[in-house]
Amino acid sequence: MRGVYAKANLPAGKALTEDDVYLAVPLQKGQISCRELMNGEVLLNQVSADQPIRLSDIDSPYAQHSELSALIAKRGVDPLES
Repeated sequence: MRGVYAKANLPAGKALTEDDVYLAVPLQKGQISCRELMNGEVLLNQVSADQPIRLSDIDSPYAQHSELSALIAKRGVDPLES
């Protein structure tokens, strides 16, 4: 599964569009995938260029659902083990 990465430095408060991100492997633990990306989600935190966008970085309905949030937190690779 492909993870969502920032194309450039993105400030907190920015509403994401497809021009702001790219999809790549690996998908890291806690990172949103191509399945969860929706245009218009607002960044809660600044994300640097080429860094993964994590569920905790965006205002997303997935973050409000405890089971989905837990699943996203556990799937993917641990960036410290890569």
